[in-house]
Amino acid sequence: MKKKMIALTVASFVFASAIPFALPAGSAYAATATLSQGDNGSSVTKLQNDLMTLGFFNYSKATGNFGSITESAVAAFQRAYGLTASGEATGTTQTAIAHAILKKKLLADANKYKGVKYVWGAESPKTGFDCSGFVYYMFNKFGVDISRTSAADMYKKGASVSKSKLMPGDLVFFSTSTKGKVSHVGFYVGNNKFISATGSKGIAINPIDSGYWGSRYIGAKRYY
Repeated sequence: MKKKMIALTVASFVFASAIPFALPAGSAYAATATLSQGDNGSSVTKLQNDLMTLGFFNYSKATGNFGSITESAVAAFQRAYGLTASGEATGTTQTAIAHAILKKKLLADANKYKGVKYVWGAESPKTGFDCSGFVYYMFNKFGVDISRTSAADMYKKGASVSKSKLMPGDLVFFSTSTKGKVSHVGFYVGNNKFISATGSKGIAINPIDSGYWGSRYIGAKRYY
């Protein structure tokens, strides 16, 4: 009995260590067991609803039954987020979906701050934001642990993402002062646009590839 308890404890620790951040309350699935064709129940319903919210489950409503349509939707999500496109909702895939749902909510909320003034070193809608302060504020508001550092330091964290694979909530970085050095950060919002704290307009949405920002793009990271 003691040996079984020790094995369970070790297994739990290893799984928990594989997740970079604890998911905020209400964002995790009821179970982390792999969901695949033939499964049914509330976990499948949640999976389908979340994939529908993210634009991957193209069906009229969640059925609670994991069939070929759900498998295709899971595989499409996995391809978009750089995961093995098995079509099975593994624990890793379920965590990535939960992260994507949270970032979708974060971006919807970020729109409320458009026009808030730029203030160097600031990190509050009451006082203003600088670029890294805005990222810090939004992530922490939604329960994602990130240090209050500069854009350059944020660029050292997370997984690199190519421009063609950007997904909403990824962090995009620019060189706005010394050429080649990261000095600005924002959230990718989709449709080749990002939201950030700018010196000219405060919190604003701008295109990545045109105008002022196009030649200053450095790269992107998926922090959460």
